Amino acid sequence: MQYQKHVIATDMPLCYAIGMFEGKDARSFVVGVEKEGPVRRFALDGTPMETIAEGPGGVMTVTQVPGRDDQLLATCKFFSPNFGGDDARIVSYTRSENGAWHESTLCDLPYVHRFGVLEGADGRLWLLACTIKGACRKVKNDWQTPGAVFMAPLTGRLEDYDDAHQLKLTCLSSCQLQNHGYFVSEDETYALVSTASGVFRYVPPVDGNGEWTVSCLIVQPTSDMTVVDLDGDGCEEIVTISAFHGDTLSVWHATDTPDAYRLVWTDPIKHNFLHAIWGGTIEGVRCAVVGNRREGRDLLRLSFVGGTYQVETVDHDCGPANCRVFSDGGHDHIIAANRETNEVALYDCSR
Repeated sequence: MQYQKHVIATDMPLCYAIGMFEGKDARSFVVGVEKEGPVRRFALDGTPMETIAEGPGGVMTVTQVPGRDDQLLATCKFFSPNFGGDDARIVSYTRSENGAWHESTLCDLPYVHRFGVLEGADGRLWLLACTIKGACRKVKNDWQTPGAVFMAPLTGRLEDYDDAHQLKLTCLSSCQLQNHGYFVSEDETYALVSTASGVFRYVPPVDGNGEWTVSCLIVQPTSDMTVVDLDGDGCEEIVTISAFHGDTLSVWHATDTPDAYRLVWTDPIKHNFLHAIWGGTIEGVRCAVVGNRREGRDLLRLSFVGGTYQVETVDHDCGPANCRVFSDGGHDHIIAANRETNEVALYDCSR
């Protein structure tokens, strides 16, 4: 695979979150920063389009609201798991007809790190949100109070919620230590959440009165994961990063036993502080894209070639926090929020 890199922004220090946005006016993507700074929208060719918000930053997740071509949800003011997330919340950004973006609080949720919107079998939308911890003493890397997983049905106009009238959350799972990774299926019918205990699948109720289904798929401390059928046998594999902010990349394959996965490959090369991860196809090749934030600070592509899992380097010394892939103009493109080099980069892919 060949990659042509374009640096499209250098004025977003500690860029972090990436989300695709199918707007009324154009397809695009959105990037937010980890510390203080803006949320910005870019055209698919990397051209800056508009600033959604000048701040305050602390954006761990940004995602489009299903069924809306004018609305995003994002985390806000999560500046650090080390005593920097007490004021964190989820906000909505709604674009008016004149192009202005309006911000409104959906819900306060201290230490909210990842979240997504799922769709139940009856078409009902649900918010599933994860806190990385429950509280923090003035001690770096304090994990004394674990995080949790929360849910809420999404009804009505989300822009009508505000500081005084917030979405009511219900705790689904408490005591979720190092609750970090989050993956939403392409059809938005389930989410995977990874913690120090392993990888769990969350499926929303089939109707408004039903119960959530929570299943443990992998028992291993896991920081992040993605799902992709790398070997093309029709069974999905789960690609994991372990342990928390860890250095080990592994592949787990589905077995004949429902909801049970077995370890089939571990990268013999360690990559310090793995963080970015995405799974799907690039130029027709099933693969996962991963990145680490220390030492080599590489952007890598994992694929299955000639009966073995192989890793190739897309970029070096860039330090991606997150990455996404999209198709446009007959080719696939990788977006990377290269946090450690303060650049948003777009990579054109070809074979």
